[in-house]
Amino acid sequence: MNSEPFVSRDIIDRKWVEVNVPCQSACPIQTDIPGYIEAIIHEDYEQAYLINRLDNVFPGVLGRVCHRPCEPECRHGREGLGEPVQICFLKRSAADFGMEDLKPDITPNGKTVCVIGAGPAGLTAANDLALLGYKVTVLEQYEEPGGMMRYGIPQFRLPADIVRKDIKSITDLGVEIKCNTRVDSWEALDDLKAEYDAVIVSGGCMLPTMFGLPGKDAEGVFWGLDFMMQANRDELEVKPKTTVVIGGGFTALDCARTSYRIGAEATTIAYRRTIDYMQFSGEEELHHLAEEEIDLQLQVSPVEVVVENGRAVGIKLIKNEIGEGGKMSPVEGSEYIIEADTIILAIGQTAEELEGVDVKDESVPEAKGNLFLAGDFRNGSGTVIGACADGRKVGRQVHEQLSGEKFEEIVEISEVPIASLPRNREHDFLPQEKMPTIPVSARTQTAEVETGLLNEQAITEAHRCYLCHYNFQIDLDRCIYCMKCIDVMPVDCIHLAKDITVGEDGDLKYERTKNWEEVEAIAIDNDECIRCGNCLKACPVHCISVSKYHYKTVVQPVQITRDRSETGTEVAA
Repeated sequence: MNSEPFVSRDIIDRKWVEVNVPCQSACPIQTDIPGYIEAIIHEDYEQAYLINRLDNVFPGVLGRVCHRPCEPECRHGREGLGEPVQICFLKRSAADFGMEDLKPDITPNGKTVCVIGAGPAGLTAANDLALLGYKVTVLEQYEEPGGMMRYGIPQFRLPADIVRKDIKSITDLGVEIKCNTRVDSWEALDDLKAEYDAVIVSGGCMLPTMFGLPGKDAEGVFWGLDFMMQANRDELEVKPKTTVVIGGGFTALDCARTSYRIGAEATTIAYRRTIDYMQFSGEEELHHLAEEEIDLQLQVSPVEVVVENGRAVGIKLIKNEIGEGGKMSPVEGSEYIIEADTIILAIGQTAEELEGVDVKDESVPEAKGNLFLAGDFRNGSGTVIGACADGRKVGRQVHEQLSGEKFEEIVEISEVPIASLPRNREHDFLPQEKMPTIPVSARTQTAEVETGLLNEQAITEAHRCYLCHYNFQIDLDRCIYCMKCIDVMPVDCIHLAKDITVGEDGDLKYERTKNWEEVEAIAIDNDECIRCGNCLKACPVHCISVSKYHYKTVVQPVQITRDRSETGTEVAA
């Protein structure tokens, strides 16, 4: 059997991955999710970590705070199939059990890049460019790098040490980070553009979104991000008794849970829409809110802060109706007041303005020559994984401009021996593993609530994955239509097919039939297949094969080796 994968540039193979590996397609940075989960099945956490480290750069961080766009797409979560695989938690397991130093083989190319802002977008671009041989310097205005990862997310969800470890793996590549260094004018930017071959501005969204709420300037009223940054920098002096948080995003929930930890006797989140519009890491975070006795009031909007003697004593809210198309309107006469000494307005963040740079002008990167904008600074406030994806996109734009080289999408296709298939039908019935947590009584500002899956839990959860990167195919020239594969299939995944077509985009379509006179082929529906291998074992003429599909984007790959010389494993970046 050929051990070297076949490299395909065919749109049909790219389309196969897009359709049949929905979790990877849903990931903004296209993480090889079944690849690292399969490594965990084999208890190879180092390989699982390495896959994540090369794909999404921050395994420890994203294993805790990713908003998980992959999990709703997981086939295991479809109706009748149970709950989705805990993809995010398994990413954390890879970092918890498999983190190790990388040993990059980097050839310097003599070019320099300056990145302004050490948040997830800027650091991802810095990481990728360093691997391609660039000398990268990152300028950060705060005392530590990480941006929102370090200052906008509470340590009980994302410990500072985890952020530092993930960032260290980037500085180990030779990336230099200069903290307490602020760039806030076009003149300063011009100097950097003259000094470096390229400059990436990725300052993030570190300013709160302002709005004209009467009473917002009263004592006891905080902007959400200011509140969180003070908490994360140990500068928060407020001692609330009763807190109301306005907003339904990540920061709003973080502020409410922080309020609980600093001694508030009662905390309420007031959000203008339904829970379907809120942003949270997973259903377990709603469970944590309930455990911490945080009240959630939906479909209400703030009218004004109630002020006495210059200090907030409550907030007036009005109920909302949500009509067709999500249109929201206040309910006349429904106003009510919640008494509170602390009001937190957590309704979003915005980017700082850089004099002379119009963030919304899409022509800026081209118009300014070697200047590029990245992440939230360009796109507005988003998620960590979204910022990483944009940092990678801009890093590639920089490389293409400075080198003339282009990135291309490929699919590596490897033959898989039947003996290596790790799934069986019983794995379909495994319940979803639950994340262990610390007791409510132990929940302080710095005590991480979720303690991580145990080793046995991670392996069990990994076995639930359908490993959708396996492609089962029938060789029609060898098939004798004996139906033995259909006899042993535990789910309805093998069909008699007619009217088979392949579109220009590679989308395979056919109609099912029971009429033998119409049959053109026996087809395996990989969207229904559970990768148990029963059909391979039953086929008397060995006409069924299985291949592993691995999508990646490449340009002159850099080799990175694992720090275990006995494995001899090499992975291309």
